[in-house]
Amino acid sequence: MYPFASLPENLIAFGAILRRDHGFHIGPGELHDAARALEIVDLSDEQAVRHALRPILCGTPHDVAVFDRAFTDFMFPVPAGVPQDQMPAVRRAPESRADDREETFEPERRATPSDDADVMPDAGDGPIAPLEITDSDLEEAARLSRSSYSPLHADGEAPALRSAGNAWRDAARSLVRRLEIGLSRRWRPAHDGTRFDLRRTLRASLQTGGEALTPRWLRRPRRTPRFVLLVDGSRSMSAHALAALQVAVAMASITRRVEVFTFSTALQRVTGDVRRAAAGETRELESVQYAWGGGTSIGACLREFLRTFGERLVGRDTVVMIASDGLDVGEPDTLRGAMIELHRRSAGLVWLNPLLETAGYEPTARGMSAARPYITTFASVTDAASFVRLSRLVRVRV
Repeated sequence: MYPFASLPENLIAFGAILRRDHGFHIGPGELHDAARALEIVDLSDEQAVRHALRPILCGTPHDVAVFDRAFTDFMFPVPAGVPQDQMPAVRRAPESRADDREETFEPERRATPSDDADVMPDAGDGPIAPLEITDSDLEEAARLSRSSYSPLHADGEAPALRSAGNAWRDAARSLVRRLEIGLSRRWRPAHDGTRFDLRRTLRASLQTGGEALTPRWLRRPRRTPRFVLLVDGSRSMSAHALAALQVAVAMASITRRVEVFTFSTALQRVTGDVRRAAAGETRELESVQYAWGGGTSIGACLREFLRTFGERLVGRDTVVMIASDGLDVGEPDTLRGAMIELHRRSAGLVWLNPLLETAGYEPTARGMSAARPYITTFASVTDAASFVRLSRLVRVRV
């Protein structure tokens, strides 16, 4: 049904026809919204595609009146000389509806049968022959594809998670051990503890004729912290985000008390994929549609995390780790408020900024400046060695 091979090319070409021939006011924003709308419809259903595009690309009653005719001319070109009564029904029906609408809004522009014959494209004037897809159109199509599907790379591949190496796991194990937060409230049996366990000692003495030869002890074990990792997957982090995800996989291979999220213009929980990667599987993060590869809204995404997951995941035994370059296009007050809340409710707030290893870098970006006062540990992790250094730097509030 569609003249060109790919969806972005068809969308760009159709938008160009609407702008050039019919005076539609269509820009990249409308084409982006149209691409997102087509994600949820059946592309093999012509009526579904027509109904999805009409309210997005039409801005005036006149646009609505001519949209169906333009859509039909583009999707169902008919060679010259074909009589109106021999046209396929799928092509005739929208034409008649379009003429009816033109009579309602602009009666002076009603087409006659002879006019219809002139308007009908021939083999050399159809939408395929004269319309050339230029390099700029293909670049816009590629941008639409990236915005709609939010991949990691420009070629459309989703980020892949793989199991962590021994060096990464050793660094994660060191970090978990160093960040044991306080003592548990419960007393647990131990080989050598601080409290004598009279009940267990008496029960053990039954095996020795009532003689308490082996004393039993209790102790309060140290609590294992919970880790929450929020990984910035925006375009500016494309060269560094995989290292942050490797940190998440290494942490998941050492402790079950870890939760992982990615964010770009939206927030997405990926804990299940990270745990499967830690178990040895290779996982493609295909569900992070708007949480990867787009713009950056750090404050809005952190606020969404607090609203949705804060009560369950953030507490006095939680270490929150944010991997981001701090380049935020949102409001600084939103980011500042979210950082204040995370700092107040968590045991520690770690910010992993890969730009720290850049010579001469200063955290003066608007987002970084708003977040910096509430960070307890400011570091960079790009490989296993820097992950080991992080385990020595992190401090938490007990």
